[in-house]
Amino acid sequence: MRSILVFSLISFFTISLLAQENSKVNTVKHGDNFPVFGLKNNLVYENFESGVFPPAGWTVIADSTPQTWDTASYDPHSGSFYAHCLYDDSLTGVQNEFLISPVMDMRGVTSAVLTFYFQFSRYWGITPYDNYDLYVFASIDSGMTFPDTVWHELDTDTSAWTSFQWVMAQVDLADYIGDSTFALAFVYYGYDGAEAALDDILVQTAGAIDETEKEIRVYPNPAQDVLNIESEQYYQFVELTDINGKILLSEIGEFKNKTISLDGISSGIYFLTLKSEDFVYSKKILIRK
Repeated sequence: MRSILVFSLISFFTISLLAQENSKVNTVKHGDNFPVFGLKNNLVYENFESGVFPPAGWTVIADSTPQTWDTASYDPHSGSFYAHCLYDDSLTGVQNEFLISPVMDMRGVTSAVLTFYFQFSRYWGITPYDNYDLYVFASIDSGMTFPDTVWHELDTDTSAWTSFQWVMAQVDLADYIGDSTFALAFVYYGYDGAEAALDDILVQTAGAIDETEKEIRVYPNPAQDVLNIESEQYYQFVELTDINGKILLSEIGEFKNKTISLDGISSGIYFLTLKSEDFVYSKKILIRK
């Protein structure tokens, strides 16, 4: 009886994982969500928690199909809500759905980076099917046209994540420094695809980092066994991701000085992110074993 029960449990979990991988929508929650921060000193920070969609300053341009960008609450990366676009199960045509950011003034900026989290189906969007895509386009005319593609889901290492897992993406926006009418579009494009989701979209400039750089010390870098954080300000969220956006460590609490063990983390380039109500701090970390 016990062997039959074990086999049944294994079969159940195997079927559940396959069902999630082949599913058109996210059917598995990924643990506790992170807290929401009202971040300051950033060009854009959107966590979709306002209760209004599209959020203030944002625009949705919907194609002729029934499904377009909207909010959901099933499995947010942080807080209670996130943005998602479902596939058109009526298959009335190709979906080309735009979620457009507020216009940003990039003058006087020395560096700018876009960071966001996304969910996507490998099964329906990469292999064995390639039915839909998630893009980020850039505009320098207040969102009237979007001639530049600055990101695509294949810009991440797709072998490192599974369907509908939250993955962090980062994009260097240095080419747009100096533009006063800069905007971004997050675009769902495809036919007979699956759900795509976005959360915690942040465009951060050098100024936002510089204000906290002198108040936060991260060492050693390169690191081997541990990573030490000393901060003059409290922060409530710490995260370590690899170069492909895979989350290796996420903690919520009230931190100031902290030591992170690097046991089990191999040599390579990683990104440390700290968040509080007042700032986001990001730093590239080199680990050498």
